[in-house]
Amino acid sequence: MKSNPAMVIITNLYPLPWEPNRAKFNHQQFELLKSEYALSILVPVAFPEWFKHRKQITQSDAVRYLPYFYTPKIGRRFYSVMMFLSLLIHSGFWLKRKQAKIIMASWAFPEAVASSWLAKLFGARFFFKVHGSDINQLAKDPARAKQIKHASQNALGILSVSQALAKEMASLGINQEKVSVIYNGVDHQKFGVDTKRPFAQNYLLYVGNLKVDKGVTELYQGFTEVAEQHPELQLVYAGTGAMKATIEQQAKADGLAERVHFLGSVQHALLPAWISHAQLLALPSYAEGVPNVVLEAMACGTPVLATTVGGIPEVMDASQCGVLIPPKDAAAVAAGLTKILTSDWDKQAIKQHASRFSWQVNQQLFLSMLKNGEA
Repeated sequence: MKSNPAMVIITNLYPLPWEPNRAKFNHQQFELLKSEYALSILVPVAFPEWFKHRKQITQSDAVRYLPYFYTPKIGRRFYSVMMFLSLLIHSGFWLKRKQAKIIMASWAFPEAVASSWLAKLFGARFFFKVHGSDINQLAKDPARAKQIKHASQNALGILSVSQALAKEMASLGINQEKVSVIYNGVDHQKFGVDTKRPFAQNYLLYVGNLKVDKGVTELYQGFTEVAEQHPELQLVYAGTGAMKATIEQQAKADGLAERVHFLGSVQHALLPAWISHAQLLALPSYAEGVPNVVLEAMACGTPVLATTVGGIPEVMDASQCGVLIPPKDAAAVAAGLTKILTSDWDKQAIKQHASRFSWQVNQQLFLSMLKNGEA
């Protein structure tokens, strides 16, 4: 019986023992490759985090975590070299033993740059995937952009999660013939099915990191504008991050502490119930690729309030799925919340729109890209 060819994916976007819900979309997508490839994952972890959680790490032949050594805040153009050396020193013999036919990176810098060198060293075919801020933000630095472009010249294929991101890569001089736009998928067997209500009151839901650039403070400010007109309405944040304390403090000062709830990190298996029963899902981010939580909300038939950034306008039909607003605008958040809360939404129409985004379609297109150039 013929064995599947070996493939190694190198990415920081993958669940960690201490962050099991991290980048579940990548985990779901990569699992689908196992039908055609003997898949292994290398997960570089910033060395302070790796050292802090080292006792929680269990290595396996299929998933391997390694410390990524770098110089914090200085010499960032050399991070690709530092990652290459970290990967080679920690897992060079492991990589050699794998005899990978394909090495793929899932993040443009420094992973894709370092992985392109590893692929050349080990004689593997090279691909990479881009997500959003790795191109929209990191590639604004000319030195990093030059390295990403050079890595693209060695790639047989590049997976972009949106047309907007593909266009941004074109502006860097990356050959568009190598780029395949493949939208992430949704597990429609989990999202959009009947679930038990997890919360008694009506609520607005945010799912993600509690960071400034996710628009979490604008969401809170928008909520304060509609709270009086909807006295029963609650605001629920599902996620962890630095802005939790700031929002908690402000809610207490505004007398809204009892109406603002923090769930912490929520298991992905529990998200369908939280999303399905929300009045809306809000994601007023400053920058995105194509956030999976928007696809998951639409699969549940839940209207979405999101910003006109990245690939969101490509996947979200604002005429039937919710409201799109500009980023960094609390007044726009308030207006969007009001519009959604005072309008009737056809849940089945939203679900129907979301049906085009499936992991099955994603798998077919992804495997087709990886077959490119095979002997």
